[in-house]
Amino acid sequence: MIDALPVWKSTLAALPPTTGAWSPAFSAWYAGRIIAISPDPLVLVPAGFLFTFNVATFSTMLSALAPVPTAAAGILGFANAWEAALLASTAIMGPGSALVPPSPATIFSVVILTVIDPASIALGKAKLLELATAPPETDANDSLFPEKFRDATLLLTITVTGLNSIPPIVGPLPLTAPMVPLT
Repeated sequence: MIDALPVWKSTLAALPPTTGAWSPAFSAWYAGRIIAISPDPLVLVPAGFLFTFNVATFSTMLSALAPVPTAAAGILGFANAWEAALLASTAIMGPGSALVPPSPATIFSVVILTVIDPASIALGKAKLLELATAPPETDANDSLFPEKFRDATLLLTITVTGLNSIPPIVGPLPLTAPMVPLT
């Protein structure tokens, strides 16, 4: 379960200011916010789920951003880094996970692939790009940044493919859980 918005705001505001490399601390902060992300249990009950955000890609791309003349250009660079890091991230769903309601036809006996849906990443990126028109704030608690960043994260979905738990001769049959929201 992803942290509530007040936690995003307070922990972001509590990050110590840096005069040098800020991207490793910021990237670690984000990874800490989403470490407990999981499929929506009203759609898919996980029997083991591991989401590994690619912190190295995010940090490297953020640190490579050059000064830009406009807030919009800076937000675009940030959104591109987030998108690349998610595309390089992994999600693993365990066998025994089940679409709701669980039954042999909806329980994964084998999970072949778990994919973070690229379309959901694009939607999240569009949410981040909304920051290009946000007014600048001097108080971190008034900033729209943590709100939009959290909202972008909550737009992420996964698709899980594998085989169900119908016993042989009839099964197992292919089973897909498409576009499952992450919470």
